[in-house]
Amino acid sequence: MKKIHILTLIIFTVISCQKKENTLFSKVSSDHSGITFNNKIVETDSFNILTTEYIFNGGGVAVGDFNNDNKQDLFFTGNQVANKLYLNQGDFKFKDVSKESGIEATNQWKTGVALIDINSDGFLDIYVCAAMFQSSSEMANLLFVNQGLDEDGIPSFKEMAKAYGIADTGNSMNATFFDYDKDGFLDLYVLNNTDIHKLPSNYRVKITDGSALSNDRLYHNNGNNTFTDVTLEAGITIEGYGLGLAIADLNYDSWPDIYVSNDYLTNDVLYLNNGDGTFSNKIDELLKHQGRFSMGNDISDYNNDGFLDIMTLDMLGENNYRQKTTIRNTKYNDYVLNEKFGYEYQYMRNMLQTGQGVGIPFQEIGLMAGISKTDWSWSPLFVDMDNDGYRDLLITNGFPRDITDLDFGEFEFNVRRYLKPMQILDSIPKVKIPNYAYKNNQNGLFKDVGEEWGLNIPSFSNGAVFADLDNDGDMDYVVNNINDEAFLFENTLDKKLEQAHNFLKVDLKGPKTNTSGIGAKIAIRFQDNTLQYYEHHLNRGYMSSVQDIAHYGLGSADSVKSLEIIWPDGKFQKLTDVKGNQTLTLDYIDATKVDPNEIAFPFVPKKTDPIYKDVTDSIGIDYIHQEKDMIDFNVQRILPHKLTQNGPCLAAGDLNGDGTEDFIVGSASGYSPEIFLQQKDGSFTKTQLFTETKDKKYEEEGLALFDLENDGDLDLYLVSGSNEFEKGSYFYTDRLMVNDGKGNFSFAMDKMPDIKASGSVVKAHDYDGDGYVDLFVGGRTPFAEFPTAEKSFLLKNVNGTLKDVTETVCPTLNNIGMITDASWADIDQDGLSDLILTGEFMPITILKNGTSSFHKLTATGLDSLNGWWESLLVHDFDGDGDLDLVAGNLGANNFYQPTKERPVTLLAKDFDNNGTVDPVMFAYFKDNFNDETYRSFPTNFWGDLYGQSPLFRAKFNSYKEYARTTQDELLTPEELNDAMKLTVNYDKSSYFENMGNGTFKCHQLPQAAQIAPINRMLVNDFNNDSKSDLLLIGNNFGNEVFVGRLDAFNGGLLKGDGKGGFEMINTQESGFLVSGDAKDMISIQNANGTNPYIVISQNRGRLKVFQKN
Repeated sequence: MKKIHILTLIIFTVISCQKKENTLFSKVSSDHSGITFNNKIVETDSFNILTTEYIFNGGGVAVGDFNNDNKQDLFFTGNQVANKLYLNQGDFKFKDVSKESGIEATNQWKTGVALIDINSDGFLDIYVCAAMFQSSSEMANLLFVNQGLDEDGIPSFKEMAKAYGIADTGNSMNATFFDYDKDGFLDLYVLNNTDIHKLPSNYRVKITDGSALSNDRLYHNNGNNTFTDVTLEAGITIEGYGLGLAIADLNYDSWPDIYVSNDYLTNDVLYLNNGDGTFSNKIDELLKHQGRFSMGNDISDYNNDGFLDIMTLDMLGENNYRQKTTIRNTKYNDYVLNEKFGYEYQYMRNMLQTGQGVGIPFQEIGLMAGISKTDWSWSPLFVDMDNDGYRDLLITNGFPRDITDLDFGEFEFNVRRYLKPMQILDSIPKVKIPNYAYKNNQNGLFKDVGEEWGLNIPSFSNGAVFADLDNDGDMDYVVNNINDEAFLFENTLDKKLEQAHNFLKVDLKGPKTNTSGIGAKIAIRFQDNTLQYYEHHLNRGYMSSVQDIAHYGLGSADSVKSLEIIWPDGKFQKLTDVKGNQTLTLDYIDATKVDPNEIAFPFVPKKTDPIYKDVTDSIGIDYIHQEKDMIDFNVQRILPHKLTQNGPCLAAGDLNGDGTEDFIVGSASGYSPEIFLQQKDGSFTKTQLFTETKDKKYEEEGLALFDLENDGDLDLYLVSGSNEFEKGSYFYTDRLMVNDGKGNFSFAMDKMPDIKASGSVVKAHDYDGDGYVDLFVGGRTPFAEFPTAEKSFLLKNVNGTLKDVTETVCPTLNNIGMITDASWADIDQDGLSDLILTGEFMPITILKNGTSSFHKLTATGLDSLNGWWESLLVHDFDGDGDLDLVAGNLGANNFYQPTKERPVTLLAKDFDNNGTVDPVMFAYFKDNFNDETYRSFPTNFWGDLYGQSPLFRAKFNSYKEYARTTQDELLTPEELNDAMKLTVNYDKSSYFENMGNGTFKCHQLPQAAQIAPINRMLVNDFNNDSKSDLLLIGNNFGNEVFVGRLDAFNGGLLKGDGKGGFEMINTQESGFLVSGDAKDMISIQNANGTNPYIVISQNRGRLKVFQKN
């Protein structure tokens, strides 16, 4: 038996060693490396997390060659402990020379670090930020100027920040050197965060005049070893609790811009460089939303499209337990206060803002990319760790005492008068979890490979850097930890012979005053015309400075077609047929001035001839949709989205019989629909449909222009809806208006049945072939009863009078679902048009037309895909003669990520019998740190759930108890009796190929079309190749307020291949930019006979009209 145990132990040891050796990274022990730095923080009764909120914000790391031996050394900043400098001895062994170098600064609390040869003497100097303490001497930032090497080759440093004029005392978190005015001298930006947190999350008027204690500082390099504070004259005047700082030319105008990520309520800031020594914050124009508690950041072109992307970190936990124990509830009032005080929208999660080009808003896709939830996070770094040609993402996290724990908060409030501080401190949970590593999947998305790469060690990690410490062509990883030794990870990629991992390193030799070439831009291009783009800035992630080198993974390619570099002053150099697996040195003196026309994207904006142009102004369209902000969540607290923000709808037709197409825009309650009559020159005039106040109180959810009486003109059916009126309100009544042939409409309520329902859509068609146009009217959900389906109707036109034949012809419509769109089409080519419906929490449904009755088709390939379907388009996309479908769904950029195996479930009932339906939604999340099994949990936070009903307050005694409660445990069998159950298992907008046998085959639309809800689609052929293309619009600004506005879409043009395949055309190339809450889209024939107008409506936004160039 003893031998068996020994054998088992040996086998386990061998397996463990094999597993360890198989990871990409190998942790180098301090016994081998000599790196014993530990950012140890000791709390006391008077100095702890309860008295000093930023006590655990940690320190940074810098990598550089301080002794000029061509090996990368390491510098760590310490908070309560001394800074440490380790000289690289080779083979991952380092020598501690901190004391003799004179960089320890034991009397100060050190944070961020930046490297520079500040006096151009050929030796690297160190700028260290200071914080926390009260006296100006203790708060002053430090500049350690390298005095050269002693006889043992050890560098010594002299602190000279005051002499240089950069001993900033603003409680600095980080700093970076860059040449903002392109005068050849590196200037200094200091990121400040004053540790005076008096209600930092409370709304108030922003301080934008530079007077805030937490205002950052900009120092101009005078070129004579002195700096001048130019903060105010440069326009750096916006307050912020700064934690992240990045420099990049985000608008491709050759001038470096500044991105600052701010904690708490203060918005992030994007200072665009005006090129005249000043900056302007343009973040509201370029980003549609931001992180709420923004930490570290990084900027890089991670998807190799030539456009720079922005990553910011936040604090959202990945698993259900963390989310439910740290977030109390959500508040729509934040939106109201945003508007009042001029704040941009912020949400608590990591943000991945993907660049789209100059003048086009970034698209935030963090949820879809899989990197939005990494807990209390600090440093993000984009770096190609496996040399496959795509930059991966490494994230540090952890916090020694989690003061966001809600149960602790209530405990501390109740007992703080009775317990000593240290007793209270001992009750605070710790967040010691592994850092995250995400492999770039080469499609814009990421895969969590923390365990696979060997980086999943629980820690309290802050600053981090990457560097090739052993000069083997792959990037190693170094992390500054609190209360643990620093991590040193060796990248073992070069030992994995079975993988293609070619690389190219570029060492820049800049001019004397910028030897690192900071601000240079490098692009490498391959034979297949793909590229990688890089801007050379060293301060990355959080409080840290990475290796002074440009690193490219090449994957299987052993060379690049060309390498191009532009130095900060515009000088250019191009090399061709550059071999891989080398360190290439580029010297500034080899670059020359060139004709700007010789410089191509991504160094300059992409040259395009847009397919579409915005003609709104030129044809006389001046319309902005107005609507009162209704707060649906005051009625049903846990709604997944608003039901009052769906318009405006559009309808097109020749209203006045003059031979030109006109259109009508629906209105919100309190406003009139607008009629736009097209003139002979293609311009439009505008008139209101209603003048009486009583007629304006309705809200139109759908419009249909059709000939009711077959008298040759177009009449108008108006669907009333929007859940802002009490149930049974007269304002849910649909209306019918007849046309006098000249565009004048009058009510004809006697020609229609009394339909009083919260409707959504109307579609006109002569379904029975009797020569009169009939109507389908879709219903959404009654007031305060979501997700109960409103009745839908089939209205038969009997000699010019509409009759409700729902009960006799299609009774299924009484409870078919929450309808969002519909279409009439002959799906099976039997000569009769069938009715196709989309809706929320339901499948795409086909009602087969039997002339006298309809029945629901089953086993279609559609009926198994329950979605949040928003829109529908029927067309023969593959040219085989039958009709296919394209349906707009919520898209993949959502919080819930449903699948057939992990569906979203909605259980609804008036559980507490108070007259309001309680819609409790569940989704699959990882359980907790110790059990990463996916289980179905309530999606709502406890405070929101018991805000919906006190029933849910009484069920639990703590947030922890609620956090452990699954779908099966939340409600009793008795409570579930008669409850409605709906599910969603599919979220992708898709093309459905008609197989000709009553079934459809699902094909997802391109990933670029999955970043937000698709609300409307339109067929076109923009390139006249006889293959059908698609225009798309979308977004939903009325989504619930935790995930927030689904706003990533900027409009889209999908190029069809004639076989049902589609490719997204970049917005810069398409010219089709619709970035708001776009709701409807129609095509109108141009009176001039040229290309048709594409008219798009946006909720509380401008009506836009496009035309093909």
